[in-house]
Amino acid sequence: MTDPGSIAALLTGIAATGLPGAPGKGLSAEIDAAEWPSLRGGLLGHRLTGLAVEAASRGQLLLPDQPLAELLKLQRDAMAMTLVLESRLVELSARLRADDIDFLVLKGPAVAHGYYTDPAWRPFSDLDLLVRQSQWNQTASLLNGMGFARNLPEPRPNFDIRFGKAVTWIRGEVAIDLHRSLAAGPFGLWMVPDELWEHTESFELGGQLLERLDVTGQLLHACVHASLGWFPPLILPLRDVLQIASESSVDWEELSSWSRRWRLNGVLQHALTTAATRFGTSLPGASDTLLHAPVGTRERRALEAYTTQKRHRGGTAVAALAAIPGLRARATYAHSLLWPDREFLKARSSDGESSSYLRRWATPARWFLGDRRGQ
Repeated sequence: MTDPGSIAALLTGIAATGLPGAPGKGLSAEIDAAEWPSLRGGLLGHRLTGLAVEAASRGQLLLPDQPLAELLKLQRDAMAMTLVLESRLVELSARLRADDIDFLVLKGPAVAHGYYTDPAWRPFSDLDLLVRQSQWNQTASLLNGMGFARNLPEPRPNFDIRFGKAVTWIRGEVAIDLHRSLAAGPFGLWMVPDELWEHTESFELGGQLLERLDVTGQLLHACVHASLGWFPPLILPLRDVLQIASESSVDWEELSSWSRRWRLNGVLQHALTTAATRFGTSLPGASDTLLHAPVGTRERRALEAYTTQKRHRGGTAVAALAAIPGLRARATYAHSLLWPDREFLKARSSDGESSSYLRRWATPARWFLGDRRGQ
């Protein structure tokens, strides 16, 4: 079981542990010491240590003593980080409420608590918060005042609030992704995030009630995250899709309405079918309407910018440019990326010091030349 295909299949089996509707018992594997390093890397890369510990406790994943001890340590470390993040979230929530800032907890704790049988199955390494666009700058100022610093400057003033998805703020070992939308690029621009505030629910964390998207909104975000977050998709986000889709309270009609109006049919179909195929399970019958909804040419091309090799050749930036309404706004977007502020160039340079517009322009030139040669 040392080849990449076998490791990928094993990781999928581990990720299926306890998944509703998974075929049979899912996993039965015995790993030797030589195979452990490859498996260990996959577990860390896909954040599957919690599910691996559960699979081991069920006798579905057999490990030698030393690898098992190492797995338990990896999970303890992951849970220690999770507890730090949850503590900071409780602290931050009090500050946000004191400033009358509305916020929703996304991913991480919002999914681990209430959707998974045991929150320890769903580790996370940062916090994600959605705020209203009207309160974006206020929230950024609050984080700055609390000692958080942006990981990257804006290309140009107001770029984030007009065109971005999220900005990462860091203080020590804690990272917070502050969202204005659920997706980057064209799909984030086509969404109307403020509508999501009509579909929320409370969950308890650290003795406090926090707000998150309701189960239908959670499934929307899980699909967007799984399909658009990485290429190829990571395993745990795909597990999230199936975990939430199994909830009987999902309003598939509402989900279809969002999907149609926000041009997300292709994204949701891609996430649902990819997850079901990866885990060898079926989807709820109520999803049929959504799965067979038409996908327009513009939407399909935008999805290809994320789910094919175009992603590595500037596809998402080009797709975003095409989705921005108005020539002036498009010009502002293009100018911000091609002629960003010097501080942005410095932050993006490999040595943290040098900066050059010619060096920055070389990247899209390589994309263009690569596409031309491939024709």
